[in-house]
Amino acid sequence: MMKQHLIFFDIDGTLYNDDKVMSEATKLTLQKLKEKGHILAIATGRAPFMLQDVLNETGIENYISFNGQFAKMNGKVIYENPLDLATLQQLEKDAAANGHPLVFLNEHEMVSNIEYHDHIKESMGSLKFEHPRHEADFYIDKPIYQTLIFNTVDEDVKYDNQYDKIKFIRWHEVSRDVVPAGGSKFEGIKKVSEAVNIPIADCIAIGDGANDLEMIEGVGLGIVMGNGVDALKAVADYVTDDVHAEGLTKAFQHYKLID
Repeated sequence: MMKQHLIFFDIDGTLYNDDKVMSEATKLTLQKLKEKGHILAIATGRAPFMLQDVLNETGIENYISFNGQFAKMNGKVIYENPLDLATLQQLEKDAAANGHPLVFLNEHEMVSNIEYHDHIKESMGSLKFEHPRHEADFYIDKPIYQTLIFNTVDEDVKYDNQYDKIKFIRWHEVSRDVVPAGGSKFEGIKKVSEAVNIPIADCIAIGDGANDLEMIEGVGLGIVMGNGVDALKAVADYVTDDVHAEGLTKAFQHYKLID
């Protein structure tokens, strides 16, 4: 009998190509893996409300969102790790002084602390989302699992190593994710692994971005797309082909998990 694996998929650059399209080969691969009895889950920096199209298209119900700060299995929330309120208040103050807007995300929506900014429109547009609505102090009285700060790479130094309880992960030329300092996709994976009683050694993860580093290093088998960042390839167990060349399908064929 084939060993059952718990398999985690990044979305952008892994399941979706640069055009935010999932190939038919990828869909078929996911179906074959499910038919073999493996448990599939999404592991993404996206928020739950940004996942519905992906979940519908793949038929996958389980997910880790906000780069590991929120996990849902079989329709039940099993892990939450919100950002520290006092740290968010300080970050907003510092970002305002630098002229940098923020977007706050909870399970249900994202809200900007400014009416409009070109960097917000540009980066959110790259994910096929509109500029979020504005509301002052949205984050004060509700859990916030991830924040987006909008600044260019040369301005990162204004924030790096300035806060004990948060860390920054760049995902766009003009934006970085803000997540809890100890948080990562791998932290979420550990919670899911415990919940379904499948050891980390039998977990597989596939991704392409800097926010995938901990999970690729931590799971039993870490696969990196050919279009992945160099730092990720350096810790991969296997580097497959590019997303536009069916790298995901080729990886699972390589390991003989599908035909």
